[in-house]
Amino acid sequence: MGTHARLSPSNHRWPHCPGSVALEAQYPDIAGDAAIDGTGTHLLLEMCLNNYYYYTPSHYEGWTIGTKHEDKPEGWLMDQDRIERVEMCLNYIKRRKEELHQQFPEATITVQAESRSDPGGMFGRKDWQGTCDVTIEVTHDNACLFVEVIDYKDGRGWVHVEGNSQLLSYAGGRIRPWIASGPDLVRPLRPERIPHGVRISIVQPKTSQPVRYHDYTTSDVVDALVDLSWAATKTDWDDAPLVSGKHCQWCKHKPNCTAQANESLEVLKMSNDVVTQDGQSLFELIGGVVGDVTEMDTKRLTELADARAGIEAAFDRVDKELFARLEQGQEVDGYALKPGRSSRIWNEPEEEIVKVLKNRKLKRDYIYPPKLASPAQVLKNPNLTDDQKEKIEKQYVTVKAGELKLTKVTRGKKEEVPFKDVVQTTTDDIPSFL
Repeated sequence: MGTHARLSPSNHRWPHCPGSVALEAQYPDIAGDAAIDGTGTHLLLEMCLNNYYYYTPSHYEGWTIGTKHEDKPEGWLMDQDRIERVEMCLNYIKRRKEELHQQFPEATITVQAESRSDPGGMFGRKDWQGTCDVTIEVTHDNACLFVEVIDYKDGRGWVHVEGNSQLLSYAGGRIRPWIASGPDLVRPLRPERIPHGVRISIVQPKTSQPVRYHDYTTSDVVDALVDLSWAATKTDWDDAPLVSGKHCQWCKHKPNCTAQANESLEVLKMSNDVVTQDGQSLFELIGGVVGDVTEMDTKRLTELADARAGIEAAFDRVDKELFARLEQGQEVDGYALKPGRSSRIWNEPEEEIVKVLKNRKLKRDYIYPPKLASPAQVLKNPNLTDDQKEKIEKQYVTVKAGELKLTKVTRGKKEEVPFKDVVQTTTDDIPSFL
C-alpha cells in the first residue's frame, strides 16, 4: 500500500482527535480486503478517464488490470458489477461537464484524474496532502471561475458530504494555485479569485443515494481550511489531546486508548450515587449507578448508554493483559486459555473445490456468493444428497481449531494444557483464497 502523508485527508480522525496521529503511527499500515478491492475500482476509473475518448469501462470486461500492484500483485478481474459502478461515476462527470459548459459557454472545462492536492503548503506544512480522485476546473482568461472535487467511494458505509474534512482538504489543495500568494503559494489567501465557489461531491454506487454534493463559497472553504490547519497544529503538541467519538471506529489505537474509558468514568463520577458512597468497590459503584434504571429520566439513560463503550474498552484492555500473561505461561487464578469455536475450511485449492461443486450441479452464484461458499454453507445446501454431503465433508473439509479466547473457569481448579492431543493446522495449511 502506498505511503500516506502524516495528515492524510483520507484520515478523518486527526481533525477531531489530534493525539491519534502519534499513537496510530506505532502500528503497521495494512490495507483491509475492502480497501484493496476498492483500489481496483479506482484504477479502472483512472484508466477510463485517461483514455476516455478511446475506451469505455465495458472495454475492460473480463480483463485483469493492475497486475504487479503492491496491494494485489495478481491484479483485479473486471466483472460487470465493477464496470457498472465506474460507469455511474463517469456518467456523473459527463453530466457535470455538460452543465458547466452551459453555465460557462466561453470557459474551458478541464477534468483531471488522480491529481495531487497540497492544502498544507498554504500553512507551511509538508505533511498534509493527498490525491483527488477527480477534479473539474472551469477557467477563462487565465482565471479560475469554479472548482469541483469528486471522490469515488466503492464501499457500502454511508459517507456524509457536507463538512467532510477529506473533500475540503482536497478542495483546498486544488484551489491553492489560484488563491494563495507569492511563489510559495501561502497566505494571505484571496478567495474572491474563484468567484463561483467550490463543489465537493461523492459518488458511492453501493448506497441508495449514489451521488451527493455540497456547494460552498470559496470563502467558506478557506474558513474550513483555517480550522483544519489549527487542528493540524495540535497534532504537533507533545500532549496532543485524545478525544473519543464516532471517528474512533477504525482507529488502530482504539483497543489501547484511554480516551473513551476516561470520558465514561467522568460520566459515572457525575452521578450522586457514586460520590456519596465512600469505600465501595468499583462494581458496587457501577451497580449503584445503574441499579434502578426505571427511575432514571431519558437524558440520564442515554448518558449511561453512551458511557458503556468506554467502560467496555477499559475491560477489553484488562482481558488483553490477562491473555498476554496466560500466553506467557503465568498462572491466573480463575482464568485459562481454551479453544474457541472451531470452523470448517476447504483443504484443497480453490480451483479444485470449484470443479467439485460444479460437478454437483451447483450454480456459480451459489459457489461465489460473491466469494467461495464455506463448507458449512455447502453442507446445508438442500440440493445435495446426504451421501454427497458426507463424501464432500470426508474428502474436502478439515476442522480447524478455534482461536484461543479468554474463558471463565472454576476458581482454584488447575487447568490442563490445552490442545495436548490436538494437531493444529498452520497458516500454510489454509488455502490462500480464504
